[in-house]
Amino acid sequence: MAAETFELLPADGADGPRLGTGAREGLGRELLLANARWFVRIRWLMVAALVAFGALCRLAPGLLGAFRLQPAPRWPWAVAALLAVVNVGFGAALRRCAPRASRTYASAHLWTQIAIDLVILTVLVHLAGSTSTYVSFAYLFHIVMACIFFAPRDSFRVTLLANGLFGGCVALETAGGLPTRSILAVRMPQQDDPALNVVLAATAVFTWWVVWYLASTISRAVRERDLQLAEANERLVRADQEKNMIMLRTTHDLKSPFSGIESNIQLLRFAHWEELSDPVRRIIAAIEARSAALRARIRDILNLGELRSAAPAVAAAEPVDLDALLSRTVEEHRERAAQAQVTVALSPVGASVRSDPRQLAALFGNLVTNAIVYSRQGGSVEVEGSRRGEAVEVRVVDQGIGIDAEAMPRLFEEYFRTEEAARHNPMSTGLGLAIVKQVARNLGLSVRVTSEKGKGTTFTVVLPIERRAPHGPTDDHR
Repeated sequence: MAAETFELLPADGADGPRLGTGAREGLGRELLLANARWFVRIRWLMVAALVAFGALCRLAPGLLGAFRLQPAPRWPWAVAALLAVVNVGFGAALRRCAPRASRTYASAHLWTQIAIDLVILTVLVHLAGSTSTYVSFAYLFHIVMACIFFAPRDSFRVTLLANGLFGGCVALETAGGLPTRSILAVRMPQQDDPALNVVLAATAVFTWWVVWYLASTISRAVRERDLQLAEANERLVRADQEKNMIMLRTTHDLKSPFSGIESNIQLLRFAHWEELSDPVRRIIAAIEARSAALRARIRDILNLGELRSAAPAVAAAEPVDLDALLSRTVEEHRERAAQAQVTVALSPVGASVRSDPRQLAALFGNLVTNAIVYSRQGGSVEVEGSRRGEAVEVRVVDQGIGIDAEAMPRLFEEYFRTEEAARHNPMSTGLGLAIVKQVARNLGLSVRVTSEKGKGTTFTVVLPIERRAPHGPTDDHR
């Protein structure tokens, strides 16, 4: 059976983009800026297409004739140059203003791009043939995009502008104010019939309004549903936070009773053990073992709650010598490894990172604990590391029971244990890897798991040497 691999990637941000003010009426700031950048990239493709068409007109006029097209003089290059100048300006404005731009600025910038595009497109439509070709349907691209980006009233204005520009172009051509142009080598009937020109233009305009209505209605419905889902998710997050707070308070209150139980057990062991019969000693030993397991669960629940509520303070990040931290972690687990008859070996990593040492200690402590607990008697655990470019990989390798491939995606869920893991270690809290996941999220690390059932497991933690500010905790526990 081949080894399976699963990777827990770092989270970029706490909960992803949220729908802010005006979410019912259009996209949020980040999405508007992203689409503005996308428009700039797409416009370069249009520039390239016009340059290529101009070159084809100049270098291979015979090829155009085979498709009943006539070579254009210089206008494809002129329009391409105009688009390129405009695009450079748009790109510069985005780079300069995007970091501090508001949603209003992002919307206005995108609106300006669309409006100028429509003006240039009208010039292109006139030069290519307003009613003798299908170039005029390129307006639909901007109409549909406006329906997605903006509220219906704003996309209505875009559609109105497109209709006004195209209608004005056709009207001027029909009235003789503009010369009729076409890239077609054959003359179409409508070029000699003004009434037919008007009918064809009206048909195009009617089609655009139908498309606007359908696209704006669907876009609005989708945004409404997105907002409803976002609000429902926010309510669930708040309810989950309240539930966690109640659980943490209750768990904290349980510490005192268990401390009392363990104190009395110690009193019985040291003061009255000889007076007790063997059956009573076995009962007390069972109580002691169960209390230790519950105390470990209480500790893990409180640790996990603390990690989730930890503020993402940059001050928590400091230089960390990985060799020193891993050495302390291994030494803290020597006694447990000896009881399980498992050897633990540490190889020098020889690297330092900038991170939160307390959270890193919790992460590696849980990984080493897991490796020991799920090893067989006489097995070994190796903690080693190496540098990979601008990152350090620390590996915790065991030769234990391994993990089923089907269980990999759920491995970091709270309280999740495979049947074999539960049989091997009935006292497990099921929270160790949930703590690992939370630390990885807090610090922006990735954790890779490679395992083969019956042959062992390797956890690989990737730590960037040039540390960025740690991320705050998230409420996404999956």
